[in-house]
Amino acid sequence: MYEPKEKQFQTDDSSQADNTEISLSSIINVIWLRRKLLISVTLLISLAAILTIYQLIPRYTATTQLLIGINSAKVVDIQEVMTGNLNGDSAVIGEMEVIKSRELARKIIEHLQLDQYEEFNPKLKKPGFLAQLNPKNWIPDNWKESMGFEEVKTGSDDEKEEARLTNLTNTFLSKLTVSQIKRSQVINIAVESEDPKLAAKIANEVADKYIVGQLQAKFDATKKATDWLNDQLGELKEKLESSERAVENYRKSHDLVEVSKGTGLTQQQLSEINSQLIIARAQRAEAEAKYQQVESILRSGREIDSVSEVLNSSLIATLRSQESEVQRKYSEMLVEYGARHPRMIQMQAELTDVKNKIDSEVKKIAAGLRHSLDVAHAREDSLSTSLKQMETKTSGNNQAEVDLHALEREATANKALFETFLGRFKETASTQGIEQADARVISFAEVPLLASFPKKNLMISVSIIGALFFGVFLIFVLEMLHPGIRSPEQVQELFNMATLGIVPKVGDIKVAPHQYLLDKPHSSLAEAINTLRISLSLLNPDTDVKTVLVTSSVPGEGKSTLCSLLARHSAAAGKKVVLIDCDLRRPSIGKIFNIDKTTLGLTDLLMNHDLSINDLLVNDPATGMKILTRGHSAFVNPSDLFASHRMKSIIDNLYKDYDLIILDSAPIMAVPDTRIIAKLADKTLFVLNWDDTPKKVVASALSILNKDDKSNVAGIVLQKVNLEQYGRYGYGDSGYYYSYGRYKEYYTS
Repeated sequence: MYEPKEKQFQTDDSSQADNTEISLSSIINVIWLRRKLLISVTLLISLAAILTIYQLIPRYTATTQLLIGINSAKVVDIQEVMTGNLNGDSAVIGEMEVIKSRELARKIIEHLQLDQYEEFNPKLKKPGFLAQLNPKNWIPDNWKESMGFEEVKTGSDDEKEEARLTNLTNTFLSKLTVSQIKRSQVINIAVESEDPKLAAKIANEVADKYIVGQLQAKFDATKKATDWLNDQLGELKEKLESSERAVENYRKSHDLVEVSKGTGLTQQQLSEINSQLIIARAQRAEAEAKYQQVESILRSGREIDSVSEVLNSSLIATLRSQESEVQRKYSEMLVEYGARHPRMIQMQAELTDVKNKIDSEVKKIAAGLRHSLDVAHAREDSLSTSLKQMETKTSGNNQAEVDLHALEREATANKALFETFLGRFKETASTQGIEQADARVISFAEVPLLASFPKKNLMISVSIIGALFFGVFLIFVLEMLHPGIRSPEQVQELFNMATLGIVPKVGDIKVAPHQYLLDKPHSSLAEAINTLRISLSLLNPDTDVKTVLVTSSVPGEGKSTLCSLLARHSAAAGKKVVLIDCDLRRPSIGKIFNIDKTTLGLTDLLMNHDLSINDLLVNDPATGMKILTRGHSAFVNPSDLFASHRMKSIIDNLYKDYDLIILDSAPIMAVPDTRIIAKLADKTLFVLNWDDTPKKVVASALSILNKDDKSNVAGIVLQKVNLEQYGRYGYGDSGYYYSYGRYKEYYTS
């Protein structure tokens, strides 16, 4: 029985944990219920994947390793001509692009004749058996071109050959992988091929062609630089000779003689005269100063001995010595002889003679200084005159010398440029033929022993896991798209209604369900009907529910079967029960109990007022309950019959004499009869086929039924429930049926 709503929800943490477990178990149970689908999908996809994997042609990968940017010996410093630094990541990436270049690919294709292999040239492949099954091969080639299946083969032979080479190159590059090992200058050259030997051969050939191409590029660069420098040297030599010739011709035409490098004759003469003039002026000033000093001393009467010329004169020095000796003797003899002695007079005359000689010599020195001063003046005047004349001459040659200097500078520049190019030419020419590559092979490709594709074990494992996940995904997609209702919780959530009973689906039995109910009173079916009957008795605590209407949304949901089961079980329990077939369009009660078709029923009772209800009730010999079938009387509109006072009178009379009246009505979505009959019943049971009836249909039927408040829908009965599946869905709040696998030992089926 359905529990009250307030008992379903709890707020403590333990309840939330239980809900989480139920949710996880529900997922597992959904997968388990659809395990056949999961197994089928997994096996089918896995088998298809395995067959596909084993049909794949194995491919082998061979790898050659190159070291980029090795240090080569430098014979001369010509980095401007040779390649630059290859130690950076950008340089390594650039070399990787060179290895993947189409030019290098075409060289390898031509050298190894790869166009003779089927994997590079698909046209060489012979069509297999399956190719005959391809409808495309049945169409003529001209039709394929007109329909656009193939490109129109037009153009010259050269264009076709170029297209063929392009396709070969594209195929080759698709099999070539060039990668850099992180944080290193090592490059991996990997080649994939159906032939392991060919893969290794191509990988090594790529490395070899790359290194040869690098050497060739350096050789070409060196040769190109040498040729260019040679051409430039020829031009520079002509320019140098021309510029030097122009200097010499200009110097001759303007009478400009070069005494030293960069200096002309006129300039040198002018410089020498200027230097001599400066010296002459200095000498004149010195002579003038000496002469003036002597003249000043002579005029003042002072001793002239301080003059340097006097001091430097040997004659005056000798005379001074004689004077000093005579003076010494005179002083000695003056004491002995006196001043008037003849010898003293003679000594005095001798002393006077020496002094006169000294004065005469001083005058000669003064005259010599005067003569030197005159000579200095004359020399200075002469040099001044010569300087003025030379300056006059030099002023006329200034412009010529300026032009000459310009020509000389041009010649010097041409000479420096020529010498620079000559040195570079010698360096470049000396390195030609000794180029070294900036890369070397550090690991040659070996013939692979195992295929790199396909990795069968890995691919099969991934395929099986993928198929399993796809199967699970498909199960949950189908589960989400499934329209049926499986639990009382869904009924409560979707329709806000209680579930009064869950009637199990009886397996393969040889008797009718209502007979099985009596034969197996302790079966799960009997217990389910007993639970429903108890639920009906507890619907109204004040009065008994005596009139029950049973309906559904669409036909085929088992409402008539439920009516027969409920009626027989109630009658077997000792109640007075009457079962009335109110589905006038598709009556089923008579067929269920094998009642004679000629037996009068409800329509006869409604149309003929002379008939008594007790005369038409059919007795069920197994339980003693009464059955009122449809009848045979003709009528225009069933709704008018059910809305008549006669129908209400019949129900009222039965209400007095019987404990339970069960009305089997038509589906609510089919005809409006049920809405009218519902007004005559105490409660209405709505039957829906478990896990089958769409939710939208049920909602529409209940919406129609609930438009009339007097319908008084008591609840919903889930019919034809597969208890094993229901239990595995994990609807724990459904109580009794949650662990059917554990409880079924209490049943006798």
